[in-house]
Amino acid sequence: MQGDNVSARILAVSPPFDIDQKVATQVDYRSSLGALTFLFYDICITLDDEIKFVWPKPWTRMKILFLFIRYVPLFVQISTLFIASPELTPQFHFTPHDCFIWQVYQGVATVLVFAAVDYVLILRVYALYHNNATIRKVVLAAFALEVSGMCVGLGLSLGGIKFDEICLTTSVPSTLLIYGGATLLFQTFLFILTLVKFVSAVREGWGDTPLVGLVMRDGTWAFFLLFALVAGDASLYTLKNHTFASVLFGWLLSVFSFSGYRVLLNLDRLSEAPRLPTSQSSSDDSPYQFTTRIITDGDAAHAYELTTFNAQTGLSGGNS
Repeated sequence: MQGDNVSARILAVSPPFDIDQKVATQVDYRSSLGALTFLFYDICITLDDEIKFVWPKPWTRMKILFLFIRYVPLFVQISTLFIASPELTPQFHFTPHDCFIWQVYQGVATVLVFAAVDYVLILRVYALYHNNATIRKVVLAAFALEVSGMCVGLGLSLGGIKFDEICLTTSVPSTLLIYGGATLLFQTFLFILTLVKFVSAVREGWGDTPLVGLVMRDGTWAFFLLFALVAGDASLYTLKNHTFASVLFGWLLSVFSFSGYRVLLNLDRLSEAPRLPTSQSSSDDSPYQFTTRIITDGDAAHAYELTTFNAQTGLSGGNS
C-alpha cells in the first residue's frame, strides 16, 4: 500500500515519461536510500570503536583520512537523495546544466573517495613488503595511473551523459567504462601483490602471525567486494537502456567507505594493547619487524601505524 502511494506521488509531480523511467526513478531512489541506511547503521554500530581508537589520537594524516572515508560518502549520499527523488523534492526542477553540475559533483566525490580508500589499501601492501623501495615506486605509479584513468574517463564522458527533467541518466557514452576499468585493474594489482607476499610469508614461516593473517583476510574480502560492485556498476552502463545506470552509485560510495574504515578499525583492534613488535623469520635475514602499532620510549603518544620497524635503527618509513 505504501509503495502504491509513493508511485502515485511520483506520477502526480513528474511530467509524463515512459514506464522504464518511472520504474528507474523508484528503483534508483530506493537503492540510494538502502545504501545510505546500510552505511549509517554500520557507522552507528562501530561508533564505540571510533571513540576508543580514533578520537584520542592527535590530528595526523591517518586520522583525517579515516574521518574523510567514514563521513564524506555519508554526506554525499544524503545530498544526492534530492536528485531523482520527486517524493522528496516535488518543487525542484533541473535544467540540463543543473544536471551536469550534479554529475560533476558526484563524479569528483567518487574519485576522491576511491582514491582515499585505495591509499589505505596501498599502506597494507607497504607493510607486507616492509616499505620496499621498488614496490613503493611501482605501486605509486600504478596508483597515479588509476587516478589518471578515472579522471580521463570521467572527463571524456561528462559531456556525453544525457538526462531527463529530474536528472535521471538516459544515455551514457562508452568512454565512462575507462573510469571503472582503471579501478578494477588497480584493485586486482593490489590483490595479486598481497597474495604473492602472503604465499611467500607462509613458505618462510611467518605467514601465521596475527597481522599477516588480518591483512590477508581484509585484503581478500575487500578486493572481492569492491571488484564485484564496480564490475556490477560498469555492467549497467553497457545495457542498451541507461535509465538504470545510476542504481548502484550509492552502494559504490557505501561499500568503499565501509571497506576503508573497517580495514583501519580492524588494525586498531589488533593493536589495542601496547606490545613488542613480532619478529619474523625470513630467508633474507631482514632486520625488520612487522607490526601495526609501535610505542616508542614508553610514550603512548608516539605511535606509528601500519608501518615497518627496524629493530636496530628504529622506524623505517614515515609515520602516520
